Amino acid sequence: MNIYFIRHGHPDYDTDSLTELGHKQAELLSERVKDFPFEKIDHSPMGRARQTAEHCNKYFNFKMTELPFLREIEWGDLSGNAYDTDGPWDITERLIKNEHRYPAGDSWKKLPEISHDRLVDDIERKIGLFDEFLADCGFVREGQLYRITKENKSNIAFFCHGGITSALVSHMINIPFWTFIAHFPIEMTGITKLCISGSEGSYAAAEVDYLNSYIHLGTTMLNG
Repeated sequence: MNIYFIRHGHPDYDTDSLTELGHKQAELLSERVKDFPFEKIDHSPMGRARQTAEHCNKYFNFKMTELPFLREIEWGDLSGNAYDTDGPWDITERLIKNEHRYPAGDSWKKLPEISHDRLVDDIERKIGLFDEFLADCGFVREGQLYRITKENKSNIAFFCHGGITSALVSHMINIPFWTFIAHFPIEMTGITKLCISGSEGSYAAAEVDYLNSYIHLGTTMLNG
């Protein structure tokens, strides 16, 4: 099975929609993916991801599916509102600049900065739902591998966000979340393709075919 994680175009976060630049980026994206072998398009419940998917779906005319686990990850103090604290990228940048390090393994879950934050629980909940989705597709997570319960060669497009892409992809390939976001940025309309393959009854590791590919934007449309 091939999964394409596709980030939305440039957003207006206040209205949860694409900006004029975001719509232009989504149009360039649609021209690139129109000949991709998509058999299904799923999207985040959030407007900016749905609008990006709609640009591309005009070439496929699928009945798109909204998947709750594709909603952007949430952070913020549990006593306040979502996104009311520094995001994980800000924390990582600060750690690298000030302490010349970032958390290893699962130790990031115990950072003082997020000890009372919703980030860890939100990521773990969405990874759990994602694992259920993959199990229904025939790929049961066992340890760091997937046990294949049925052959599945489908091609699915996930239109979502930078944070949740980082969380789900890092989970699939067994790289700590904090390490992933420090080294692998996900740009607007960037495409990341992962594959899980093998015969029924075997075990397989998820493989990355490519990560954060945004060549369709050229050099002028990335940030306007």
